[in-house]
Amino acid sequence: MVRRFERVAILGTGLIGSSIALALKVQKNPPRVVGFDISGDSRRGAAGHKTSAGVKAFDQVGGNLAEAVRGADLVVVSVPVRAIELLFRELAALATPGAVITDTGSTKRQVLAWAEELLPEPLQFVGGHPMAGKTTAGTWDADAALFQNATYCLCPLPRMDRQAVERVVKLVESFGAVAYFVDAQEHDGLVAGISHLPYLLSVAIVNGIAGGRGWREAATLAAGGFATASHLTEGDPQMYTDICLTNRDAIVGQIDHFVEELAGLRQAIAAGDEAIRRSFELAQERHREWLSGRAAEGGETRQAIDTSAMRPQSLFVGGRLGDLIRGRGKEKDV
Repeated sequence: MVRRFERVAILGTGLIGSSIALALKVQKNPPRVVGFDISGDSRRGAAGHKTSAGVKAFDQVGGNLAEAVRGADLVVVSVPVRAIELLFRELAALATPGAVITDTGSTKRQVLAWAEELLPEPLQFVGGHPMAGKTTAGTWDADAALFQNATYCLCPLPRMDRQAVERVVKLVESFGAVAYFVDAQEHDGLVAGISHLPYLLSVAIVNGIAGGRGWREAATLAAGGFATASHLTEGDPQMYTDICLTNRDAIVGQIDHFVEELAGLRQAIAAGDEAIRRSFELAQERHREWLSGRAAEGGETRQAIDTSAMRPQSLFVGGRLGDLIRGRGKEKDV
């Protein structure tokens, strides 16, 4: 029988960390959950989170790392990727021997290298990345149901105890997510295209257009299409800085591939080539296949994703977009 975790320390009380706390507390016989954050605002926000039944997400929230991890049999590191290295250095001396440590970082190869180097063998590390989130990353958007039906990537160190891995799998499944084992390097290559590149394209669109001549007039006209293409810029700049600097090769490769694709479209447009329509149709077909789940490997059926609210004709600048981002703009990512 897989042992449940009795005391959980969550380091970082932003969107993912606080959502994990809520997901733990809605369960039967939940563990004690202690939060740690260097931000006073985040700590205050986390302290106010409650489940629908009125149970506090965190039994205790503070800024003392040693106190937070004392006695914890599970430590969840949920901070921007480059901050993980520093926490691993501290956890090497502070974490309870035999404790399971996991993270929620959006890149995995560098994180596993740090774990291998810095965490002593009595500590059990299983890298993690929930493919769920929201465009905004604040603690105020935390949601116990954030991980429902989401793919939750797991990348354990090769030397990890099998039972430790099984305990993390059970934990992930208790959130309503599906555990997905993947090699760290493969993970980083895949998310560079489906998560990191879209954010960079959104940044390039906003900076390229808003930084150009005529933006004042263009801003008056901007509505659905621009809103749809630009909404990912609301992601946490620090988080994406860390992502880019810890996944450089894969992201650069994706950018190069995209530039080639865009250059082909440019050439067709410049030449007045009617065949460009086929590129549009192919993209539409692939997009619809993905949404319907027909593109799943092995003939599996994935849950369909409703993006009706993201269609350009249904978006308007202002409050509607803000509501969309906060309430429905979930990004498989970050």
